[in-house]
Amino acid sequence: MERRSFCKTLPGIALSMGGLAIPSVVGADGTGHDSEETADIYQLQAAFHLAKSTQNIDLLMSLWDPNGSLTIPGNPESPFVGYAAIKAFLLTTGSFTHLRLSLVPSFKIKIAIHGDSAFFYEECHDVADFDQPTRSIASDTYLAGTVRKITGRWVFSDMFGGSASPLSVDHYYFP
Repeated sequence: MERRSFCKTLPGIALSMGGLAIPSVVGADGTGHDSEETADIYQLQAAFHLAKSTQNIDLLMSLWDPNGSLTIPGNPESPFVGYAAIKAFLLTTGSFTHLRLSLVPSFKIKIAIHGDSAFFYEECHDVADFDQPTRSIASDTYLAGTVRKITGRWVFSDMFGGSASPLSVDHYYFP
């Protein structure tokens, strides 16, 4: 069976099994999980992890509001406000000082859209030596806060990041 055919039949399989309890986050404006807006935010999230995994700081910074902020609890230099400060900080993080593969447990992503802004939560689990038998999890972090739609494009705006340890299936580290 081709992947496309399988994916089209998956909802039918789930319904015939009595349905699956799949949580969906619905924004106050009625925007559901399958909305175009939510899909655009998922694309933002995917580009974020591609940029980290390929150490592409230009791509990563293209995903930020130039006037945005990044708060890292416990970091005395935080919050990092504006494009230059956020970029300078990100270049000191593990994804840019070591080659890592950034993975996301998709079932823990939260998106709640309210017009041109949304609450967003994700966790990142970075794998060191991902192409070697010695691979290991190098870091567990979260990124959460407000994403905004600016000139028709979703970008990270007022975000918080920190440790997502210990790993948990059902614990969220923000707010």
